[in-house]
Amino acid sequence: MSATDRIALFRNMAEADPENELAHFSLGKLYFEAGRHEEAIASLRRTLEINSQHAQAHRFLGEALLELGRREEALGLLKEGVEIAHARGEYMPRNQMIALLEREGVEPPRLHSESEAEASAEGGFLCRRCLKHGKQLEEPPFTNDLGRQVHETICEDCWRDWIAMSIKVVNEYRLNPATPEGSRIWDQHMIEFLGLTPPKEPGEG
Repeated sequence: MSATDRIALFRNMAEADPENELAHFSLGKLYFEAGRHEEAIASLRRTLEINSQHAQAHRFLGEALLELGRREEALGLLKEGVEIAHARGEYMPRNQMIALLEREGVEPPRLHSESEAEASAEGGFLCRRCLKHGKQLEEPPFTNDLGRQVHETICEDCWRDWIAMSIKVVNEYRLNPATPEGSRIWDQHMIEFLGLTPPKEPGEG
């Protein structure tokens, strides 16, 4: 599927369901990658209206604003994004935003101890995605690393949210998750929606 086709797909998804966080984020990311920064900003802002804790949306929105010369706005957003990503344990976007700040000659925020330690002290399970104390899944939904991450970091409510969203992904893409390509696309959207760490590719250190 070409980038143009994917943009059309996610635009249709976002228009059909204005609360579809995944559609707005995916559309914003595609617009950014295509150099359509004003359109990217609109979609990514909508993503943050739906989920203010979306670390990758902060990252791409900050970078799009920098591309358009809106530096002060971008820097404030990136600083906020660093703290959100750190609290959620999303180290890849956190480090990417820190690098952007340092590239602009700005000192990143001072980062405090992990929220998981606070949750443990309170005797509760803190969900990485919603940053709320909730109920942990009884067991991993899959036997691989992604299943382990879901079990260790995602609450039942957020997992149910993903299952509902995954039905839309399957329908829009006409996916067969039993095939390697269908499984890859399904996993990719799950990782973005839940803020999981992507598994390492073969040969990566």
